[in-house]
Amino acid sequence: MQRSFTLIPTYLIVKYEIWMDIIMTTSFSVKMLLTSTTVGLTLLFGMPAQASSITVPDSMIVETVNGQNVSIKNTIGLSHGQQLVEINYSDLFQDNADDSGHWVRSESLYLTLEVAENQRYELATPDIYSAEDAREFLDNPQVTLSVNGQQQKNVALLTQSQLLTQLVLR
Repeated sequence: MQRSFTLIPTYLIVKYEIWMDIIMTTSFSVKMLLTSTTVGLTLLFGMPAQASSITVPDSMIVETVNGQNVSIKNTIGLSHGQQLVEINYSDLFQDNADDSGHWVRSESLYLTLEVAENQRYELATPDIYSAEDAREFLDNPQVTLSVNGQQQKNVALLTQSQLLTQLVLR
């Protein structure tokens, strides 16, 4: 299951100064109502900091973007320009009902991405049904990258040594 969110356009967010003028010129009960409404709407909709985002499957966790830690979510906001996304793969597999299962985890994997404004990027792994499939995937981690649910292309996730080699060869 993949989670995503909708960005609220900036023009829908009422300016703070206007609300403060209204609050300062009205009675106490109306002030409380307007203040609680403003706080509630801000908490409900939030203020988008980025206009682009990347969504990863449940088996992947985005650890950092450009070396900055991000909260553990499946959808992460991205800034415009070249981005370096650090991802970890982790999934639990059970061979039968009596099996307590075992985890297959990756070392850090890296995706370099040129982010355009107002784009929704989504990563998808190939079908992985077993621990063996997961290990094969991690031997050559190829994912499908789609932009706004349409343009799809296969992209290789890089290990740390592959990323460093790429940087040295530039």
